[in-house]
Amino acid sequence: MSFNLKLHITRYTFKIKTKEINMKRNFISPWNHITQEKILNFNFAKFPYRNYKIVHISDTHLGYYLNRDFLENLVDRVISINPDICLITGDLISAHNKKFSLDILAPLKRLTKKIDTYFTVGNHEVALYRDKIEIFLKELRYLGLYTLHNQSIIVNGKFNLVGVGEYNGRRYGFPVDIESSFKDIDSNLATIVLVHRPNLIKLFKDKDFILALSGHNHGGQITKLGLLSSIIRNEYSYLMGKIELEDNKFIYISNGVGYSRLPIRLFAPSQIAIININRK
Repeated sequence: MSFNLKLHITRYTFKIKTKEINMKRNFISPWNHITQEKILNFNFAKFPYRNYKIVHISDTHLGYYLNRDFLENLVDRVISINPDICLITGDLISAHNKKFSLDILAPLKRLTKKIDTYFTVGNHEVALYRDKIEIFLKELRYLGLYTLHNQSIIVNGKFNLVGVGEYNGRRYGFPVDIESSFKDIDSNLATIVLVHRPNLIKLFKDKDFILALSGHNHGGQITKLGLLSSIIRNEYSYLMGKIELEDNKFIYISNGVGYSRLPIRLFAPSQIAIININRK
């Protein structure tokens, strides 16, 4: 189904003009869920590899609208892409399901047997587990994921990977700690940062990194009715997409995969990112 939309302006209203709108592509719900692949290409002088492929996943919100079967299919898809690494920037689960079962995450074990997978927490993990967040992180480690919570790791001895904590963790005794996140990096190596909330970039934008990966905003989830901006989330400086912070230093904010509150996506398609990095 498609349609054209025009609204005319008066002194107190606004004008919207659109091209033809393809609703099958732009209206997404759990009953017709399509996850698109967003392909991004970067060239960094400091990066150690050529043709290095990352799959970036964020905001699956499993356990509410999307279930274990969905994760099984998502794992199959990531394996078929055959990346060098998979990076997950939080809200893997949904805090809206208070009876959430960790069994839903079992398919991740198939993923981690084939692809090194790293995770940093989002607000939904914190909201559900609160001061017991380590229980959740321990389960992920059992499934084979590497968890980064206000800490870093050197991947294969080649580049730094930093995981910044979650803002709401301050309520339960584990606030965002930028200094701890970056203190063990090797300054001679390139650095990639995982951070759930893109607005936290202001806390570390002066640090030396080439790329930060983020999510949280769902691309607005319901957005762009013509010229309207995000309906669900419009309070942040960084809403979606690739943003160059300064010369050859970027943040990428994924639309994410799942849903927050409403089981609808409008003009903010569900996506996973395939990020290709080359050394200049």
